[in-house]
Amino acid sequence: MNSANPRISVIVPVYNGSGTIRECLSALVASTFQDFEIIVVDDGSLDDSAAIAKRFAVRLVSLENNSGPAAARNVGAGVSSAPLLFFLDADILVPPSLLENAMNAIEGRPEFSALFCSFGKETVPMGTCSRHKNLVHHWTHQTASAEAVTFCGGFGLIRRTAFLAMGGFDSGQRFLEDVDLGYRLHRAGHRIYLAKKIQATHAKVYTPASFLRSDLFGRAVPWTRLMLKYRIFRSDLNTRGHHVLSVLAACLLPFSVALDPRFRLTTGIVLLFLWLNRDLLRLGAREYGAAFAARSAFLCWLSYVASAVGVCLGIGSWLWESCFGSGAKVLAPSGSS
Repeated sequence: MNSANPRISVIVPVYNGSGTIRECLSALVASTFQDFEIIVVDDGSLDDSAAIAKRFAVRLVSLENNSGPAAARNVGAGVSSAPLLFFLDADILVPPSLLENAMNAIEGRPEFSALFCSFGKETVPMGTCSRHKNLVHHWTHQTASAEAVTFCGGFGLIRRTAFLAMGGFDSGQRFLEDVDLGYRLHRAGHRIYLAKKIQATHAKVYTPASFLRSDLFGRAVPWTRLMLKYRIFRSDLNTRGHHVLSVLAACLLPFSVALDPRFRLTTGIVLLFLWLNRDLLRLGAREYGAAFAARSAFLCWLSYVASAVGVCLGIGSWLWESCFGSGAKVLAPSGSS
């Protein structure tokens, strides 16, 4: 790795990430492309994340208190030196060719200011919630538009000039700070490329509780607020037409049971819901079998119900804040990103 005049600065924020930071950095240093520096920002971890990071050839910056991923990434960018900044989450494992492919992709597209990669189909944790969530991420990226209006801080590359022009991440944004940055880049005229063929492995563990917290407080609420704030309503990623219809079907399903004791309406709604999500469920069946696909369908239903609640909370909190000031934000429980 080149620490004098690197072409890429890889910035890895970590908070209590001792379970994955070793594997993350091991994969990173095995890159075929070596002209980069690694900056690990320990965001006030209470475990031995910093001690593990010290075993690698990295520049370690330790924050006294947990400040959130946006602030940690900004600190890392502030001490970096390369013209390209690659933000990498501590629970992402990159293949050896990823950095080189990402650099070639953006250098071959001078009209783009940033790009982000895609989740691969495979994930390290073996649990149903983790596998389902990862497949949702993968399928969402693979079927999205190649030109995005959001950014992904989990594995995203951005030109330093564009990052500085935007003032970096909004440190007051605890969740979806990367989507916020992407919206600001888009509104400023910058272009963002989704490199679907450049894929990494997710090592994040989801339990049923963390799965629901993530969808409700880590995504639905803040994403709704951001769309209202920036007036960006685009049919892409998690906000395409079939997602909207799936939310409606998921919310109608419990009421249909009470309204139709013969379950004809319920059966119709279930079939509609399965049809709307058929591609994702087929993917789950191909990868892990029919039983997994059935469990995945149930998790889809839970996710869409949580999304409906989150949209309502997001709209309500945004309207309240718009009318009465900034003290009315809906805050997510810790660890729900």
